[in-house]
Amino acid sequence: MSSHGPTATPVRAADDWEATTVDGESRVTITWTKSPRNRLDRFLFDLFGTSRERDLTLDPVGATVWKHCDGEHTVAELAAIVADAHEAERVEPVDETLAHFLMQLEERNLIRFDDERTG
Repeated sequence: MSSHGPTATPVRAADDWEATTVDGESRVTITWTKSPRNRLDRFLFDLFGTSRERDLTLDPVGATVWKHCDGEHTVAELAAIVADAHEAERVEPVDETLAHFLMQLEERNLIRFDDERTG
C-alpha cells in the first residue's frame, strides 16, 4: 500500500455513494467518474462514446471498510474493525488484504490519506 503506515487515516474522496442491504448483507455502491490516464484513454473514450461514469459495488467487507474511511479511523483501527466484523477466513491476513483494497481505492481516487497521526 504505497507508503501509508498503520497510523495513516483514509478519507473518502467520493461523495456519491449509497449503502444498501442485499440478502441480509451490507453493500455500498459508489458512483464515480473515471478520468482518462493519458491521451490514448481520452481518445478511446471519445471514439467509442464510452461513459466515464462508473458504479463500484462493494461486498460486505468492502462496505465495512468504506463506511469507516471517514477520517476518524487509522489503517490499524480499520484492520481491527474488519477483523471483528467478519469471519477470519474471509479477511485473513487482515493487514495485507486491507492494504491491497485501500491501494485499489486510492488508485481510483476514491480515497485519500490524511497525514499520519502521532501518539
